[in-house]
Amino acid sequence: MELQTIMTGGFSATNRGLWRLVTERAACSAGGLSPEHWYPVSVPAGAARREAAAAIAVCEGCVVRAECLELSLRNWTVGQHGVWGGTVPAERHALRAQRDAQLADPAPAPGRRHGDAVTVGWPAAGSDD
Repeated sequence: MELQTIMTGGFSATNRGLWRLVTERAACSAGGLSPEHWYPVSVPAGAARREAAAAIAVCEGCVVRAECLELSLRNWTVGQHGVWGGTVPAERHALRAQRDAQLADPAPAPGRRHGDAVTVGWPAAGSDD
């Protein structure tokens, strides 16, 4: 498996393809929420999730949620702000750190082989920091 696929959680789509898919199919594009709902002010994940609860609720049923999260992780200049894929900035910082650590670790985790795609998941609903 190519390093690019490993770094992108198994997604083989290009950035351009992901942008197109997300902008065409994302539930947030028709959600009607004001920008304040999408950009929590609080830094701790629990507080940010409470502030962005309405936006996160839109994400929960979105058909491109995983792709949206992936897009934010790939394009960090933009993806470090606001709600992406149902996550708040503090959660994505942790996901990026986890991904970086997995890529830097020369030995695969138990039950994994070198070349397996690195995957990330969403935090449990209501998780606090």
